[in-house]
Amino acid sequence: MHTDDQIPFRTTSESVGAAVVVRVAGELDCSTAEELSLLLDGAVLAVDPPAPVVVDLTDVAFLGAQGIGLLLEHQDECLRRGSELVVVANTAAVLRPLQVLELTDVLGVRSGVPEFMPGVSGLA
Repeated sequence: MHTDDQIPFRTTSESVGAAVVVRVAGELDCSTAEELSLLLDGAVLAVDPPAPVVVDLTDVAFLGAQGIGLLLEHQDECLRRGSELVVVANTAAVLRPLQVLELTDVLGVRSGVPEFMPGVSGLA
């Protein structure tokens, strides 16, 4: 877990059925992107396609360029493996940079639990 002076950065991963859910909290920037990238690498390998990797960003306070880049990289890796990266976000801190870059549709951003995972707790 990386922490700066103010905001702790936390990542967790769990299998939910055939999917893997990665939860992120804190600031996702150049100082924390590597930690999330390593966790997403493992999630992409752990999921059994066509099941998705779900990235819950509902507790992210800041989304920087490196965080956006790693989402796109891992989405590409999921697609190559026959899976999908699902991004869950519902705050301006995450949605605004994705909207400015016109990536909400590209990343298939959803505001809440994907329809195919109604029993997942913790996703808003």
